[in-house]
Amino acid sequence: MAPTFESEETSYGTLYNSFHELESDYEKLSKTTIGIKSWSVGPVSAWANKEDERKANRGHMEKKFGKEKELLNWLNSKPNDSVLYVSFGSLTRLCYAQIVEIAHGLENSRHNFIWVVREKDKDEDKEGFLHDFEKRMKESNKGYIIWNWAPQLLILDHPSTGGIVTHCGWNSILESVSSSLPMITWPMFADQFFNEKLVVDVLKIGVSVESKVNKFWLGIVEEIVVKREEIVKAVEILMGNGQEGKEMRIRAKKLGDAAKRTIEEGGDSYNNLIQLIDELKSLKKSKQIR
Repeated sequence: MAPTFESEETSYGTLYNSFHELESDYEKLSKTTIGIKSWSVGPVSAWANKEDERKANRGHMEKKFGKEKELLNWLNSKPNDSVLYVSFGSLTRLCYAQIVEIAHGLENSRHNFIWVVREKDKDEDKEGFLHDFEKRMKESNKGYIIWNWAPQLLILDHPSTGGIVTHCGWNSILESVSSSLPMITWPMFADQFFNEKLVVDVLKIGVSVESKVNKFWLGIVEEIVVKREEIVKAVEILMGNGQEGKEMRIRAKKLGDAAKRTIEEGGDSYNNLIQLIDELKSLKKSKQIR
């Protein structure tokens, strides 16, 4: 990591996929501590998810993927804010014991959910547990399993989706914030634990399952399984009718609105992008003159 920090300190400036309302204090601290120019121009996903583009993309996806229509029909059948979306990103690998606990935790919570299961996690399913679980969820109509790839932005932006279980990857956090969704945080490695602190302790739009082990840091491979009881507890706080969950949803809605405003003309991210473009144009002209 040292070469990365060194190159940043000697660079012309830094471009961030973030926005002022999300990290204003850290934005100020970065500028005063590192002392180089910086521009927050995010959330990038929000630029690509404007209304007209989203509609076009939705139609394209329905034609390209046969199961897309089935998924949307399932989501359309659910009440607003009633579905929990569960995804751990593309790099995380879950052991069989953890897969079993997640399945039972989601089922026991009695809330609607969509769970993205990667092919590498399916390889752990030696006993066919997941396929039996999927069959049971289809019969109860409480859960929807997606194998390997999911149209995440479409799911997050759907009115029926009310929250997300996330590994706290930065892109997933920004996408969730842009869709005004509170989070159940389940970091796995690297900066995800710091991201969790921002979501849970600073922004107060998330509840933790208390995952403490950095799975890939310094070669640590110890499997610490989060039990189904902890999962049920977190789901109930986030998706239930309690005051804590309601306050999280209110704060998430305010941040989501801010994420939409910041990329509109006059917003902080919009202005930062224009400023960067103008500055780079001026820099190019000055070099040509020399």
